[in-house]
Amino acid sequence: MLATTRSFRAAQIGDCARHGAGAFHIQGEVETDRRTALEVGWLAGQRLRALNGKVTPLAEHLAVLPVVAWTAAAEAEVLVGAPKARRRFMDRGVVGIRPSALEVLGRYREALRQKRHLLLGEGAGIEIWNEMLAATAADVIAQRHRYIELLRVQLSGVMETSSLAFPPVELHYRPSPATGLEGQEAIAEALDRIADRERRRQAPLLGPQRDELEILWGGHEIRRVASAGERKALSLMLLAAHGRVMREAGRPPLYLLDDMDAELAPSTVATVWEVFKAEGQLIASSNRPQAWLTLEVETIWEMERGEIRLLSA
Repeated sequence: MLATTRSFRAAQIGDCARHGAGAFHIQGEVETDRRTALEVGWLAGQRLRALNGKVTPLAEHLAVLPVVAWTAAAEAEVLVGAPKARRRFMDRGVVGIRPSALEVLGRYREALRQKRHLLLGEGAGIEIWNEMLAATAADVIAQRHRYIELLRVQLSGVMETSSLAFPPVELHYRPSPATGLEGQEAIAEALDRIADRERRRQAPLLGPQRDELEILWGGHEIRRVASAGERKALSLMLLAAHGRVMREAGRPPLYLLDDMDAELAPSTVATVWEVFKAEGQLIASSNRPQAWLTLEVETIWEMERGEIRLLSA
């Protein structure tokens, strides 16, 4: 919450307040080559955030404390859920290595929103928005492609250093339109060719909102061949690779792993832990105290009924 102004559990920030409370406030300091104060809160139905006591653009807030968060439900969606989950995954990576990319993603979404509104009418004037969409879509597609290429390299390294007996894992970025990587002009031509169909369907049919990331497990769709435990372990390896991409971009992240040991064999948990052990600052949770008995950890806390206490350091 402090790093991103969002919860990875609750869709609405107001739901993060203690039951019966109408507000909350979080404050913390981040230490790199200097100290930076971050604040996030919720008061009177309004989201509050500040950087060193001042309201700044969201991209500046996100740049302070890079965070890589993992939850089983969210990451399972990336592997076997709808394409939009994988698009969010790609955009999370793009923003992770370049927070200013939020501006490009925002411009594209706004142009797409305007085009959808026109298509629900007679579709008049969509050519103007197609020009804007082509320009921003070219940037979005290029940045997604760059991120996936970087992720592929780091994932290969993660898999090589782990002892997980996995088949080859492939990542293939499928932009929309298929010619998207050729740039703005190619995208504009594709949008022009499909304009009449879009008017009839009253919906945008091409663009990054229809991109796909194909994840193959031994040459097959992962949802068809990998077990739940294998998918979970792979999602953690993807997270480690994502963190390494950020580190190489000069933004080493704080790792947050929520209930990481559930559904995994102890040997797999140990293997995963070894991958993350050298990755800097990490906070992991489990509802099984015994999960940490065989792992190398620095500090253990226990939380009960909303209260946290130090067990060992």
